[in-house]
Amino acid sequence: MDVSLRYLVTRWLYRPLSLPAARALAHTSVTPVQVTWVSAALSLIAAVAFARAEYVAGAVLAFVGVIADCVDGDLARISGRTSRWGAFLDSVLDRWIDSALILGLGWSDPGALGKVAALALVGSLLTSYTRARAQSLGVDCPDGIGGRDSRLLVLVIGPFLGFVFAALALVAFLGWFTSVHRLVLAGRRLRHLDHEERVTT
Repeated sequence: MDVSLRYLVTRWLYRPLSLPAARALAHTSVTPVQVTWVSAALSLIAAVAFARAEYVAGAVLAFVGVIADCVDGDLARISGRTSRWGAFLDSVLDRWIDSALILGLGWSDPGALGKVAALALVGSLLTSYTRARAQSLGVDCPDGIGGRDSRLLVLVIGPFLGFVFAALALVAFLGWFTSVHRLVLAGRRLRHLDHEERVTT
């Protein structure tokens, strides 16, 4: 996938909102890590609201949490306060947040939503793990239509409009499809690296 086509949701929806906030915070003592924790707290409260079937409130809180999650990275870059700890914390909490939002929606009606929520949860985690494992072996693989920014948007819009089952089903599809897509592409790139290493040795 062309680099320009990745993270379209982030580029055209999240960043126009997060960048002004990050620029404002850059002149304060607020740190990127503090914003990361605020983002996680908002998202976990959203998950509780989802679990109580308060879908509109949960969707609004989740969206604000997503924007805050973009603010921390923007703030780190603008203020020159990037750190390995901040990057690690952000990545780990992202997995917690994704899981909490999906589980919250599933908990709101386990009989009707439990199975599709389980599929959505596994698909989301597989998508992230596939990329992380490929990165640990020397290649990046952010490709696919079901990146985190797209999945989170579905988890916001679906519940807000009352289409909870459809949102979870779509997240499940995006997660599983993208994880397989990344598996294929990462496998191709890793085999290419293996071949190059054999040729040069």
